[in-house]
Amino acid sequence: MNTPTSSPRPTLHQSWRLLVLLGAVYVVVILISVGMRADSTSDFRDFWENAVHLRETGEISTELGVHNYLPFFTIFMLPWGSLPLIVASVLFSALSLVLFGVTVVLTENLLNDGLPHKVRPALLIALLLALPYVHSCAVLGNVMLLVLFLVVTCWFLVERGREWEAGAALGLAVLIKLLPGALLVFFLLKRRWRVLTSSVAVIVVLGLGLPLAALGWQRTVKQHEEFWHGAIKQHSAYTTLTAEKPIKAMLSNNSLPIVLRRLMTPVDGQRGSDRPLLVNFANLSPPALVGLYGAMMALVLGTSGWVTLRGGQRWPPDSIAEGRRLRAQFGLWCLVALVCTPLLWTHYLPLAYWPLAFLADRADRSRRAHEPARLTIVALVLWGVGALLLAWPAARAAGAQLWSAVMLWLALMLIAWRVVATAPPPRAPRVVQPPEEDKDAPAG
Repeated sequence: MNTPTSSPRPTLHQSWRLLVLLGAVYVVVILISVGMRADSTSDFRDFWENAVHLRETGEISTELGVHNYLPFFTIFMLPWGSLPLIVASVLFSALSLVLFGVTVVLTENLLNDGLPHKVRPALLIALLLALPYVHSCAVLGNVMLLVLFLVVTCWFLVERGREWEAGAALGLAVLIKLLPGALLVFFLLKRRWRVLTSSVAVIVVLGLGLPLAALGWQRTVKQHEEFWHGAIKQHSAYTTLTAEKPIKAMLSNNSLPIVLRRLMTPVDGQRGSDRPLLVNFANLSPPALVGLYGAMMALVLGTSGWVTLRGGQRWPPDSIAEGRRLRAQFGLWCLVALVCTPLLWTHYLPLAYWPLAFLADRADRSRRAHEPARLTIVALVLWGVGALLLAWPAARAAGAQLWSAVMLWLALMLIAWRVVATAPPPRAPRVVQPPEEDKDAPAG
């Protein structure tokens, strides 16, 4: 009697094992570095000190380095304040890097309808292009890797038809960092009411509920007023464009308002140095700067909105091309968030991981299908050049990282406008010819 044999389990390809091993080594090295410099200046130290201050005094301070975050954020980070600084910083960076790894897996799963058998060149390209900014985030202990995870998780859940959960993930991301709030506009234009409703509910319930429970009504109102005056008005694009001495003029800030100031007016991009770093080629008046900035914002937001409304209205999409259009539009609005923010630190740029992965995937599929993808390749190359120019202060002051993000935005805008199916052509079905009749065989 024959016993049924079970099918062998699929084994992990050696390339995946190697990638995981390299990632693990990188994480260990980063965590050692984070532990050694925990007491020095870093973003996480500021978060931790505010959490400790809240735990000890019951108040949120804006004098300890955390002045561009909602009151919710310090309460959200409160558990970390119960740990020693070194332990908390190492654990937070470890969690951030693990979540980035999950983000990579989710992205690859979406772009391929499941993880491929082995690591694709497109994945490696996206990883290498994002690595300088991921590294900055991990070393500083910033929250953007967590925000990136929530943003990609939102889109993963949307594609799986779980829009309520997707909105909750996006709402939490917006509370941690206002930057992905641009994606609310995307879902509004796509009329995804469940995602929007869930996001707004999370923002209101957690964003107001936690501060009210922890601080009371009066202090909650006061904290939000301070956030409005300190984070929104003081660091607004208008203030940056018109102030005699912009507050965040250092070259690590690559936002459009300050880049225009450095290019169009004699603003020092390297404060604290004996020799000023000037890269301007003009000296425009504040009204002219505001007009130029307004025109550029109108162009970016207007064309992004028009392209988003133009196609991909079916949900879920009914074709591969429409699915790619939607993915391109989502990536487009990730870049709108980066291009339109009044503050753009280097560690904000991991938010471009989905656009990078999408474009790398498209370039790979175009190569296999022998189709041109020149703009996609140029955009990826220029992003890589922007990362290399991190080593050149003058290029950073001139907005090298901003312009590389603008190039990604342009590539995705054109893809979303005119999606070309770039999947490898399907194999022709094998036609089996019927056997010729045997003329000598008897009929019937």
